[in-house]
Amino acid sequence: MKKSTALKMAAMVLSLGLVTGCASTSEMQAQIAKAQETADAAMARADAAASKADAAMKAANAAQAAADDCAERCDRMMQKAMAK
Repeated sequence: MKKSTALKMAAMVLSLGLVTGCASTSEMQAQIAKAQETADAAMARADAAASKADAAMKAANAAQAAADDCAERCDRMMQKAMAK
């Protein structure tokens, strides 16, 4: 009788473990899905920020080129005025 009772208890513990494991797996899948959604949103924001940063860098480079061009013209004007 003891072997039979132990076998029944082992079967009950195993089935309870499987049921509990399945429940926690679905919870884990939900948490993974939520984490993936959060990561996707963060990547979208990071991509948008990178795009804005690229646009700002292009504008800054254009402004620097215009300033360099202006400085060069001013230098030429000064040299011309000093030569007279």
